Amino acid sequence: MSASTTLNEPFNNLEKLPHSPCVTLYHRNGRVGCGTLEREVMTGRLLHWSAVVSNGSNESNAQSSLPPYVAVLDEADYTSQTIEMLQTFSSNFVAGDEYGPVTDGGGPLRGVLVLSTDPSNVDGVTFPSPEPLTPQGDGTPMENLSVGSSYEWNVNNNGDGLTFTDMSGLPTVYVADSQTAAYLRNVASEQANSISSDLTTAVYPSVLSEFNYYMGPSETTDGTKVTSQQCLEWKDLDGNWSPKCLPLGGNSIWAVAGTPVPLGYTDDENANDNNQDRPTVILSASIDSTSMFHELSPGANTAASNILSLLLAAELLGSSIKDEVLDQLYSRITFAFFQGESHGFIGSRLFVKDVIGGFECQAGNEGIPSVLKRKDEASTVRACLNPLRTDLTFQNLGDIRGMIAVDQVGNLGGGKNLYVQGGTENGFDAFLSEVMIELSANGEYTAQASSASNNNEDGTASLPPSPVSSLVKLSASGAGGVVLTGYDDAFVANSLYHSHLDSVSMSQSIDKDAIAASATLLARSAVAAAYQNENNEVDAATAAAYALNLLPNAVSSSSTTFENIYNCLFSDGNCDAFVKYASVESANDAIHTGFNLGIGQPLGKPPNFYVSVYNHENGQGFVAASGFKYGAMDSSAEDKEDYVKDYGDNENDAILLRPSLLEMSLNGLLNDFLGRGSFVDSNDGTAPDLVDCSSSNDCSSVSYCSSSDSSELAAISTCAGGKCICGSRAHYHPAVDEAISPVANEAPGWFTIDENDQGVSAMITEPFWSSFVGVRAYNDAGTGVGIYASISGALLTSICIFVVHRLKKGLVKEKVY
Repeated sequence: MSASTTLNEPFNNLEKLPHSPCVTLYHRNGRVGCGTLEREVMTGRLLHWSAVVSNGSNESNAQSSLPPYVAVLDEADYTSQTIEMLQTFSSNFVAGDEYGPVTDGGGPLRGVLVLSTDPSNVDGVTFPSPEPLTPQGDGTPMENLSVGSSYEWNVNNNGDGLTFTDMSGLPTVYVADSQTAAYLRNVASEQANSISSDLTTAVYPSVLSEFNYYMGPSETTDGTKVTSQQCLEWKDLDGNWSPKCLPLGGNSIWAVAGTPVPLGYTDDENANDNNQDRPTVILSASIDSTSMFHELSPGANTAASNILSLLLAAELLGSSIKDEVLDQLYSRITFAFFQGESHGFIGSRLFVKDVIGGFECQAGNEGIPSVLKRKDEASTVRACLNPLRTDLTFQNLGDIRGMIAVDQVGNLGGGKNLYVQGGTENGFDAFLSEVMIELSANGEYTAQASSASNNNEDGTASLPPSPVSSLVKLSASGAGGVVLTGYDDAFVANSLYHSHLDSVSMSQSIDKDAIAASATLLARSAVAAAYQNENNEVDAATAAAYALNLLPNAVSSSSTTFENIYNCLFSDGNCDAFVKYASVESANDAIHTGFNLGIGQPLGKPPNFYVSVYNHENGQGFVAASGFKYGAMDSSAEDKEDYVKDYGDNENDAILLRPSLLEMSLNGLLNDFLGRGSFVDSNDGTAPDLVDCSSSNDCSSVSYCSSSDSSELAAISTCAGGKCICGSRAHYHPAVDEAISPVANEAPGWFTIDENDQGVSAMITEPFWSSFVGVRAYNDAGTGVGIYASISGALLTSICIFVVHRLKKGLVKEKVY
């Protein structure tokens, strides 16, 4: 398609216009995002948005109706201000019927096409962040979840707030292909020029765009706002339960460094015998991102850089320090990769709430074997049927002493300074901050205390959006932590925070060395934090020196591991390395459970870190019992159906899970990186040659995991990424809004609001998509052409009939008919 094509040349029909749709979500109090008003399509001629706005400023043009139009704009102009101007002008008119009947009562603005910027014209172009100035803070559904919700972290990116704008009635899509975008840009500009200053003129032929993007109602028939709760509990006209949406969610992944946490039930009396009285220090990262467009959340700086730095920290620690050394530290070191953090800290809040809030399983905290036929095997985890938890090992973690999170360390704004957010008060938080600054003092990349203001009522520092906020809020400030960031008191300028352009293939610039330096600092800080004793008697300099002694080497951005994982997270999410790790995890699960569920949702090429909807195909755990599947199970319920049998009635009963490709890969990578501290060295004192494997079945005969000093779990070899390692250390934990629970004895995908809901979470859900959604563009010649064509056709038909009649008579005369 030529970018110079105009209306004077043949128009290429785009019956299926290549595009990415705008996000539509419900939350606790309403709706955000785009979509058509009703189920009927919305159609209008393509006009450049500036023509609409400039004409709209001329009140003499005001009419009761206008021919419908679709506003075409460049991505740099896709802001809340532009949308407000377009909507304000449209609200003064009704849509005419020039391009078909309009029955939804909406205005003439029928949709928006957002076009990718011309690659030859990007110099000096600023792309605003669609998030508000206060991300996940004031004015958002998450404002009760942030520490310092009024702090403006997103000021340097012209935080726009478009993410949380309700644009119901305004379907919007993004056109990424540069040639298609240039073509549509030219068409829209020429059509705008052809009508001059009169929007009331329906010029023919016109190129139109048709949107079929009904994403659910914004209001009920009585005028009340539709919320996530109403959407989840929707009933049809016959009163039958018929949900119209699903929660967002997936799985978080956590793993410990050192001897694996015991899997069995541990009560308070024997906790010390199992080394369970140790507190834990958590290193955490968010593994998701978001943007205005569902399929375009590349998250290079907001997700990928965090994941990479924390993974490499785990590798550095696991490959350098023996389990027996880590086990002597006062605190345990735990790595946690939290899912759904961009939508209200979904993963971290549920995890922290379960660990410190005292999770209560309906049938008792002892739980049940997750795989019935393997109930006597040491590697079988416990599970809870209601509320469903596929793995109860988190109960044995101990108290959370503190947390170190990492955020946006891939783009430092061109400098070499990292910053420590929080830790301004006395206590363990302050110790963490001092240690991180001490450890980086002599490095090329240095960490320093953030200058973010202490504007909270209690005098504490505001925290940027991170899992640390969940710990502070849920512990009522009884526990906290710090955040290692690539920004000081505000996100760096042009960081493209939660933008569809946060990609190395588009506009994002990533500093690999900054990520490597962050990984090194995280690993050393974790060791120093775990070294601190119960009474906080170790000073930062001593703890830092101890950590440097154990971890003298640093992560290198040129290492093979760095480059391989970098490629997976920033370029090709379906890379060979991720597929290999996930395939092994899938094979291990199939062998253990007897069910082969395969690999879940792919990450995509380029990667898309948008969190999925939550059902059994996309990360929701479920019970497989007596041939049925349940999102949760309560066989003691009085109103249960006859087919609901007790868990354990069938020998094949199991608790199953199908995580995404990213989640499975992280699980395997953590097992690999942290499972090497239990190796028994060869006779010459070197690390053993690892046995190749495709599943855990190939690892039964390895000898380097056997040791009298090893725990039972550490001595059990397993397969991770194609190598036999010692002991499985990684675990999944559900990442779904704390207020939403699967319904007991119903199939997966049916949810209700928890009876203990405190009314604070964001409760984000996504409406079901029709299989017919899409956008097309086509040329409309107008009704006059149709009438002319009909008359011409009728005349031609008459002539043909006359000619055929004369020809028949001639053939009869010649006796050949």
